[in-house]
Amino acid sequence: MACVPFGREGALTAFVLTVLLCLLWRLPGGASGYVRDVGASVFAAAYLPLFASFAAMLVTPEDGVGRVMAFLLVVIASDTGGYAAGVLRGKHPMAPSISPKKTWEGFAGSMTCGIAVGALSLSLLVEGQAWQGVLFGMAIVLTATLGDLMESLMKRDLGIKDMGDLLPGHGGLMDRLDSLLPSALASWLLLSLFVPA
Repeated sequence: MACVPFGREGALTAFVLTVLLCLLWRLPGGASGYVRDVGASVFAAAYLPLFASFAAMLVTPEDGVGRVMAFLLVVIASDTGGYAAGVLRGKHPMAPSISPKKTWEGFAGSMTCGIAVGALSLSLLVEGQAWQGVLFGMAIVLTATLGDLMESLMKRDLGIKDMGDLLPGHGGLMDRLDSLLPSALASWLLLSLFVPA
């Protein structure tokens, strides 16, 4: 695991040390807002760097490029399939209070494309079996969709439309990473199980 020092143990140790530092950093401020501030800090440390470390750990095996490609292709297929099916056939809102445009028809499109690309990706890119790719595709579509919904909920809580304006027409960088971050963890776990390095 040359690209991530000390592998998952290193990522976990770095996260635990970060949590400890967050707890200590907020001590001088007193009790008012302590749990809120520490909770937000720990969430920020888990959401971006910890989840992203699993994406980096996908690269380290011999077939690392194939693992990363499988992960990215399924997330892209999920987003594309969901968008196309939602635009063409979307009628039944999935979570109207969180993301009004997300529909069950779009989710079905995500699942269909994710499963197909998952089966192809695992069998062609990482020497996995097609049935493993089906499970991989399903899991990635679920985590990508949940990541998107969580990001929408965060934006509603913060009272903002986008997480930034770095990418015109797409919102901020976090608006593009919302599906990828939780899916990186799911990808690493499943690929470690299905195709041991």
